[in-house]
This record gives sequence, structure tokens and C-alpha cells, in this order.
Amino acid sequence: MATCGEAAIRLLEQYGVDTVFGIPGVHTLEYYRGLADSPIRHVTPRHEQGAGYMACGYARVTGRPGVCILITGAGLTNAATAIATAHHDSLPLLVLSSDTQTADARRGHGALHDLPDQPAFMATITGLTIEVADPADLPDAFARAWEALTARRPRPVHISVPLDVLARPAAGDARLPDRSAPPAPDAALIAEAADILARAERPMLLLGGGAAGAQAEAIALAERLGAPATSSIAGRGIVPDAHPLGLGATATIGPVHAALASADAVVAVGTEFSETDYFYAPGFEPPAFTGDLIRIDIDPGQLQKRRPARVAIEADAALAMAALEAALAERGRDGAGGAERARALREDPAGWEGLEEFRGVADALMAALPEDGVLAVDSTQPAYAAAHLWRSTRPNAYLPYGGFGTLGPALPMAIGAKLGAPERPVVALAGDGGFLFTVQELATAVDLGLPLAIVLWQNHGYGEILDSMERADVPPVGVDTTAHDYLRIAEGFGCRAVRAESLDALPALAAEAFAGDRPTLIEVVAERVAPGSLPVR
Repeated sequence: MATCGEAAIRLLEQYGVDTVFGIPGVHTLEYYRGLADSPIRHVTPRHEQGAGYMACGYARVTGRPGVCILITGAGLTNAATAIATAHHDSLPLLVLSSDTQTADARRGHGALHDLPDQPAFMATITGLTIEVADPADLPDAFARAWEALTARRPRPVHISVPLDVLARPAAGDARLPDRSAPPAPDAALIAEAADILARAERPMLLLGGGAAGAQAEAIALAERLGAPATSSIAGRGIVPDAHPLGLGATATIGPVHAALASADAVVAVGTEFSETDYFYAPGFEPPAFTGDLIRIDIDPGQLQKRRPARVAIEADAALAMAALEAALAERGRDGAGGAERARALREDPAGWEGLEEFRGVADALMAALPEDGVLAVDSTQPAYAAAHLWRSTRPNAYLPYGGFGTLGPALPMAIGAKLGAPERPVVALAGDGGFLFTVQELATAVDLGLPLAIVLWQNHGYGEILDSMERADVPPVGVDTTAHDYLRIAEGFGCRAVRAESLDALPALAAEAFAGDRPTLIEVVAERVAPGSLPVR
């Protein structure tokens, strides 16, 4: 008879999971007993934080939950930064773990890997945490998890099973019927919003990461409304930059910010108006909307935060935008004039201060990646600029380091993205400081034979923090930490390794990487290719 741990793997199969990330341990043996004869691919990172970020990259490019299998205590705490990133960025992540024996949990017995209160710890960085105390409860736990991951605001879900329960005979492994569907919009609110928008002369569309799965609906609404469409960083690419109404991730760029503030109607979809959407600019605030603000969000708690809405629509983004577009069509809205307003905003040169010095890097990255490419970035200077300068054709093609603002996610996110979309070329962009946080995942990428292009921005430490110290008149402390030979380090892991002597060389080097049978590290030394990128001391 199958154990509870084996039954958990059978349930993953029934929910369509094809890949899991994790490091085996003595506390997860029963899960691995189930994986041994499962069609699910198991990927072994070199650190559980890598597992979490790989699952994040996989979730972003596929739109499906990324799944981690982690040991009690230490595995969870190692992965906690990535899980917290997924919580901050509303990513669907399923964390399946063990827990200490029922007789030991929260009793201070000094059991291996024990946390004082593992469910309470995980509750701080997940949307839902479920403890399975009986094998009979396992199918219900998975049903609750998938409801939370697919029918509500996506955030990490944690299912933990104590060691003694994992080893007990399974009570069943049949998937329960789906519990719910994403919320549909209220027809009266759609009608109210459509009445406002039908008479708007200067409407705009502001798209956040919550609209990433609704590209077709967003484009149709923008065209029907005649609304220039801008986005947060997480929402970039939903309306492609090349579309006549597309403005890219420019909500913080001066002219677009002013246009949002003065628009007579704005539809904001799936956005928190968070600090990280606004690029960490000191004192920078979301627009003080003078017109009517219509907000659409699957999370009702967001609808009146920071910028209260005149019309607040709790709904799935795709369902709400489709309903709104249909209601505008019934009212005869034809979308005239929007493209000209968008063109004027795109061509306004104001507001790009601080980004131009990295335009060459962004241009080289765009030239290096085909239209269907994926760019996974770390917290590093050229990535901050690329958030606005890089042109996107689809959502979740630019994978940001996230609102949690961590160092190290680029490489493992790129691995997860490549596994989730193997036909798409993938670039990881990291600074040398952040790269060292997860450098060990080079070994994972080599094991998997992934033809990644890893662009290492070498500015000899923590360049952005150095700049911040200089601006604040703080004597630099602790920012010059780096490694001495990244090419040899990469080669030691089994990668190809080259140095780009100019930005012009980057596209050809990336093309060679995409055609390879392993990852390629491409070192770009900042002061050689962009002399103004480092402060003078």
C-alpha cells in the first residue's frame, strides 16, 4: 500500500505538475519514494534558495504553480527568501515539506531540523499554510492549495506533513473536484465603469503584474477605449511596447506619470501602486489621479488602498477586462485618438534622467535576445535601467528580481524559466555582487545541459550601494567585495566562459551561448564598456 508521501506525489501528477525542485533529505524520503517511479521531473539545485527561485522562474513563464519539495526546518529557512519574494510578487508557488514527528512538534525536544513553530513561521511568508495531521486529510489539503493558487490572488501555499504521517498508509490519492473558479465581475459595476469610460476624452490604462495572464483582453480593452497603456515593472509586456498604444513600463517616467495624473479616467488592473513599482525613487508617489479611477483586482483588499477607486471591481483581470470591453462596444466606443496620444508620450524626452548611461547595455541585451526571449535579472544597475528601457513583446518575458529586493535570483530564475519554456532563449543578468549569492547553481545548469547566456555585470562589488553611499555623503564601507576571476570560476563548474570586450560583441556571444550544450558566462567589465557607470573616488 502506498504511503502518504507517495500519495502526495500522485496528487501532484493529477494536478498537472511536471517539474519539482528540491534537495533530498532524510525527512523527505517518502516523497522521494513516490518520485522514483513518477513522470514528474525532479531538479536538484545546490541550495534550497535556488529551488525557490527556480520555481519562481518556472511559474512566471508558464503561468502554472512552481513546486518545491523541502525538508523540515532547515530546507524551509534556506528557501524562505525566495518564498517571501513569491509572496511579495504574487507568484503561485507550492511548497511541500515534511515536519517533525507529531510527538515532537512544538515541544522543544531538540528533534532534528525542528523549528519552534514551523506552521507559524511559514504563515508569515505564504498566503496559506496547511498542516496535514492525518493521511485522510491530504486530498483536501491539495484541493485547498489549488483553489488558493489558481482562483485567488496567487501567493505561496505551504503543505507540511509530519514524518510519522508521511510514512503512514495513504487513505486515498484521488484528486477532489475543483472548488471554485476565479471571481467574475459584478455586472452593475461593469456598467458603471463603462458609462464613465464611454464619455472619457483622455483615458489611460495602467497594468500591474496581476494582469499578466490577460494580454489579449488588455489589448482589446486598450484598443476599444483608445487608451495609451503603461505598466508597472511586473506588468511590462502585457500591451507590447511596439503596439501603437503601448508605453512599456513607464508609469514613473515624468510625462507618463503626469498624463496618468491628468487623465479624465484611468483603468488600473492588478496593481498595488507599490514602492517597488515606483523604482525606489525617494518621495516618489503614485499619480494623484484627478479623474475617475477604476480599479480591477482579484484581491478585494487592494481596491481602496493607496489610491481609492471610484469604481472598485473585485474580479479576475481577464474576465473583468473582457466584460468592460464588451460593455464599451455596446456603447459605441471606437477608440479614436489614443495612438496619437501614446506616440507623443513615447517621444517626449523628459523624465529619463539616470537611465541614459545604461541605455547601451539595454540596447545590447535587446539585440542579444530574439523576440520570444526571456531576460531574468538580479538587483544590479543595468537591470534597473532595463526595467524601463528594455522592450517587451509579451508578459513575463522580463523576470524582475522582485519587490522583496533580493540579491541572487537571476541565475536560478533563468534555470526555472528555461525548464518551463525550453524553446525560448534565456538570458540571466546579474551583477558580480549578487551573482555570488547563488553562483553554485551554475552546477545545476551544467547538469541539465541548459544553453543559458549568463551576463555578468562586473563592477567590482556592490556598485549601486556604493553610488548610494556617495550620494548620501557616507564614506564607502563594505562595498568592494568581489571575486577575482569569474571566468575561471565558471569554467570550474563546467560552463563556457568569455569576456565581452565591448557591448557590440554581446549579441554574437549570446547567440553562441543559445546554440551551445551548456551555460555560458559572459563577463562584461563595467568600466571598459560604460566608463560613466562607476563613480570617481
